[in-house]
Amino acid sequence: MNRRTFITQAGMAAAGSFFLPSYLRAMAPEVKSTIRLGFIGTGLRGQNHMEEMLKRNDVEIIAIADPQAHMVAGALALMDKYNRKNPLVYDKGPYGFRELLKRDDIDAVFVSSPWEWHQEHGVEGLLAGKAVAMEVSGGMTIEGCWDYVRASKKTGTPLMALENVCYRRDVLAVLNLVRQGYFGEIVHGQGGYQHDLRGVLFNDGISAYGSGVEFGPEKGYSES
Repeated sequence: MNRRTFITQAGMAAAGSFFLPSYLRAMAPEVKSTIRLGFIGTGLRGQNHMEEMLKRNDVEIIAIADPQAHMVAGALALMDKYNRKNPLVYDKGPYGFRELLKRDDIDAVFVSSPWEWHQEHGVEGLLAGKAVAMEVSGGMTIEGCWDYVRASKKTGTPLMALENVCYRRDVLAVLNLVRQGYFGEIVHGQGGYQHDLRGVLFNDGISAYGSGVEFGPEKGYSES
């Protein structure tokens, strides 16, 4: 490749990016050597995400928010396990997460709270300018899902759905076919999902999966 060819190709790439929709250009991530994270919800799902992030050397966990003391303790134990500095903890009631979102040293947040809190946590995270990694289910209603879209477009901040099925090769292949119009105009879609949660809802308060019959926040041990 000669110099002229290289410059031409580079120019074409730059020009191509210009024709992207404005909201996609706005969402182009800033290149950083370290990503600074906050976690809203440090139950079993939150701790699972924390542990995966702690395996990386390009991630720093700045703060966590969760009103449940035993879940916070589990999250801090993970920090000790990986010899990391303890994050700031916001555990004073269910709205402590708002103090976390006010911080200007956090780039993105993981939302692994109970389902009924996801929309509030996710939308407020987007409006605070934090990229959001959202556990399922993101929205309890269609309108709630549109709230994410509106917040993301308003701030140019992205949201990633933390559901591995969304990124499977077969699922992405079907999406590609839809986008190319192989199925014509799609006017209705329907899906379902079954997940046996009895072991999470009823347990001994020590282990979350099928270990007893305790129920409720006082003794029950849940994923969020």
